Amino acid sequence: MDFRKIGWIFFFTFLGLNIFLFSIYKKADDQENVVYRTDQKVPIEDRLDSEDITYSGDFSQKQHKGYYLSGDPTDMNQALDEERERLDDPDLLNEQTSTEGQTLTHNITDEKAITESSQAADVLDQFLQQEDQVLFGEQYSYLKDVSSFSGDYPTLVAAQSYEGIPIDDSSSRIEIELSNQDDKLSFNNYTQTHISDLVPLREAISLYSEEEIINTLYVNNKIPNNSEIKWRHLAYTLTLQVRGQNVYVPAWFVAIEDEDGQTQVERVNALTNRIITNSTVQTVENS
Repeated sequence: MDFRKIGWIFFFTFLGLNIFLFSIYKKADDQENVVYRTDQKVPIEDRLDSEDITYSGDFSQKQHKGYYLSGDPTDMNQALDEERERLDDPDLLNEQTSTEGQTLTHNITDEKAITESSQAADVLDQFLQQEDQVLFGEQYSYLKDVSSFSGDYPTLVAAQSYEGIPIDDSSSRIEIELSNQDDKLSFNNYTQTHISDLVPLREAISLYSEEEIINTLYVNNKIPNNSEIKWRHLAYTLTLQVRGQNVYVPAWFVAIEDEDGQTQVERVNALTNRIITNSTVQTVENS
């Protein structure tokens, strides 16, 4: 038996095995390094850039203060009667106006129009100051992100606010339908809802920052690759109705457009940093 030949066979066999085991060890070591780097605090901007997610501006680290808010949905028919009495004007909004519970609809007879979106805030503010055209108009302000100037139904949106934070909710807004006429967008009609007696239910609480919210959406796979963050803002949203009263919490609203052009608005509770996009409004009836 050729022991020398057998020895060389074992030598090359074990050499090959060692090389194979070393390569496995090296790959495992590299993977551990990747996990280690992932655990480090990588700026959210770098993470978004690496996945071709675009956005404008910087993500603020400021922690605002916010509240749990309570308010009463306004009976718009009663509010209209009271405003007519207050202004001593029985004909106030008497024409082209209808009310149904908490919603008022009015066809605008005053000629108001904008020729470009940059005029929207000023023209809308002027309109809202007209007591003969809008109830509680001074309580509303332009909600730019939710307004739209393209498509089949261009709309201007104004919302109530509390201590500088708007209420982005259908229970507290004015939506003005616009129509294209002679290269300008004319005010056509509006629907209005309103919340009375807004009060905080507890002391102000520090809110999660915009940067923290974006990070939460990212790690929960709510911002797909090759998408664009169109806008984001802090606003109150309705979460609970208790015996006829509305309860609002501050939330971050983030509009994300995917690569197919579809836009989804995500909501994140700014008090808890929990995603509430698909949450329904809970209702507590009288016992």
